[in-house]
Amino acid sequence: MRRPDRAALTFTAATGSALIAVAVSAVLLPERVPTHFGAGGAADDWGTRTGAVVVQAAITAGTGALFAALARWMPTLPWEWINLPGKERWAEQGQQDEVRRRLRSDVLWLGSTVALLNTALTASTVDAARSGTDHLPWWFFLAFGTWLATITGYVVYMGLVRYRPPDR
Repeated sequence: MRRPDRAALTFTAATGSALIAVAVSAVLLPERVPTHFGAGGAADDWGTRTGAVVVQAAITAGTGALFAALARWMPTLPWEWINLPGKERWAEQGQQDEVRRRLRSDVLWLGSTVALLNTALTASTVDAARSGTDHLPWWFFLAFGTWLATITGYVVYMGLVRYRPPDR
């Protein structure tokens, strides 16, 4: 029995959640929406509800499509284009397909984190617009910091563990 592709399921769920958040924001946002925030979280540009929803939908769908296309391409990626430590040892042991499988999985996991960040951004924009303060909520900074730490940790894991050259 074939194991479910957890990376693909997670990516699909995260991207779907981000798109649902955009659809819900179309109902919840007021007509005037903060569309850009400074480093301190205060809004410094505004737009219409329609404009904000269209831009967020395009960003969410676009990043989802980009990561899905990259994941679809990974199994056929030319070996010459792949750059990783000990590449020749992977090739000597006939592990090129395993490297491509891991790359596909990594693209989907990273795409999932981007979709979750898009969800947090959409929800925090709704929060800022409805609160009357035009300021990002505190929890957005927590979500963003968590996202940065997760990405950093995963990249370190990839470099030190996941793609460590196989033993000869």
